[in-house]
Amino acid sequence: MAKVVVIGGGVGGLEASLYLSWKGVRPLLVTASEHYVSGPSRPLILSGEQNLDRIVRGYRRVREHADVIVDRPLSVDPDNRLVNLSDGRSIEYDYLIVATGIRYDYVAIPGSEASLNVYELGRLYDLRDAIWRIKEGRILVYAPKQPYRCAPAPLETAFTIDMVLRHRGVRDKVDILFVDANPKLQPPVIHDIWKERLEEVGIDFVTGTELLSMEGNKVILSGGEEKVDLPVVLPPNAGNSPLGPGFLEVRGPQDLRLKEYDDVFAVGDVAKLPFPKNSEVTSISARIAASQVLEDLGLGQRLRETYRFVGWAYAGNLSGELATESIRFQLEFTPEGPKGTKDPEPKRDYTEQKDRWEQALLQKLFGY
Repeated sequence: MAKVVVIGGGVGGLEASLYLSWKGVRPLLVTASEHYVSGPSRPLILSGEQNLDRIVRGYRRVREHADVIVDRPLSVDPDNRLVNLSDGRSIEYDYLIVATGIRYDYVAIPGSEASLNVYELGRLYDLRDAIWRIKEGRILVYAPKQPYRCAPAPLETAFTIDMVLRHRGVRDKVDILFVDANPKLQPPVIHDIWKERLEEVGIDFVTGTELLSMEGNKVILSGGEEKVDLPVVLPPNAGNSPLGPGFLEVRGPQDLRLKEYDDVFAVGDVAKLPFPKNSEVTSISARIAASQVLEDLGLGQRLRETYRFVGWAYAGNLSGELATESIRFQLEFTPEGPKGTKDPEPKRDYTEQKDRWEQALLQKLFGY
């Protein structure tokens, strides 16, 4: 049997591994960490509505259908079909699926290394501490140009901060400025709903404006200089590939092979795809890539899936109650372009739907 190696222990790597195993192929999964922390509900850790123990998983049950190595892949030698690990080992493969995601490029914004966000756990918990302590001042929340992981997350962060400050009774003493480097608030399908909600809660915002650098409490924007007490910055995202810098070029959404190699595939956030970077797109691309491997092995036909998803975006709670409401939207990507629908009314039930979806995804991938 051909040796299939999957590198990356997140949604893409696990989805591909599961699909292969269902068809009788036991892959080798290489993951850089002993555990996985789910991302979609991290903003709610700020408000205490989510707990870390509900979104952390280990790989014990994954080993029922895949061999697992915990180590960091340093490089890939595609000409010799080798994955080189940080402990000095080299792993041979017949097929390789790369699902290593993104990295946060703080260097792209000088001075941003000390900023906070909801994406990395240390920064997330420091941010939670800061917003529960701040009594007055100015907070800036920044979203970089696309592509970046989870389009709504920066605005979700801003609305959660607003909700916590309202709950604490200090919102009138703390200004919030939201800066989006994109021409529209992300994702664009709910730009109008975001705009109305921002105006309703009194968060100042600008679009089409980049954060260029930071010096202490001074931030330099493409539109001028601002002074802030708490910068909350999502830096630009970059490909996190052992094959080299940048996002990996694939042949197309329905053919996830790298342009130069027939036996190497890229899925999820690390792949250069014309879609948002999120769990649903990652899962679809992983299934397609795994089905391509199986087709090559004579074990099935290639999937041709439409890239579509349902999304929920946290929109805080205007009453200050720590009970987040969410906006629900759907996107389908067709040859004619993306088609979207949405409910303009934020609802508490949508937050609960998102929670059930996330827990179901973790159950599917990790077995609990």
